[in-house]
Parts: sequence; structure tokens; C-alpha cells
Amino acid sequence: MRAHDGRAGIALAAKLQPDLLLLDMQLPDIDGIEVLQRLKKDCATRELRVVVLSADAMPEDLRRARAFGAEEYRTKPLAFESFLADVSRLLVRQHGLVAQGS
Repeated sequence: MRAHDGRAGIALAAKLQPDLLLLDMQLPDIDGIEVLQRLKKDCATRELRVVVLSADAMPEDLRRARAFGAEEYRTKPLAFESFLADVSRLLVRQHGLVAQGS
């Protein structure tokens, strides 16, 4: 599923409880840090795993996102294979599975 802005994304995350949430930091209504803050303050969404996608690659941006609960921070354009490996690792950890080749 996809939301077109931060508020809709927060509502959708609470409703669907996804295994993993991909969050763009540049949203039309509220910024990604505020979305992270709201997700982590709400008992319905605080345990969601969040991977940030952003065009911003400054160390401070990464630090802030991690401080507010992002598990990973990926910059655009994505290094797709590495991104998929991170997603796989997070999902394996989420479900207590053993990754292939481990």
C-alpha cells in the first residue's frame, strides 16, 4: 500500500501494521522526522520497522532519523542490491527466521 502524504501514511500504518514501512523524508504535508516521531509515540505503531529513503545525505539528517527510530537510512538513488539485503535482514529479524546462507 502507498500513502501520498505523512498524515495518510501514519493512519495507514496504524491500520495495516506492516512488517516494514518505507518512509520518504520529503512529504507534501509534514516532514519525515515528524512522521517518525508520531509513529514512535503511538502504541499502535511504535514497534514498526522504518526504513528512510531520502535525497538528503548529510550526517545530521541520518543521525536525526536514527534518533527518532529509523532502522535504516538510504539515500537516493538507491543502491538496489544493498537496499534489498537490508530489507531482507530486517524482515528476517522481525519474524525470527534464519536467513539463507546463515
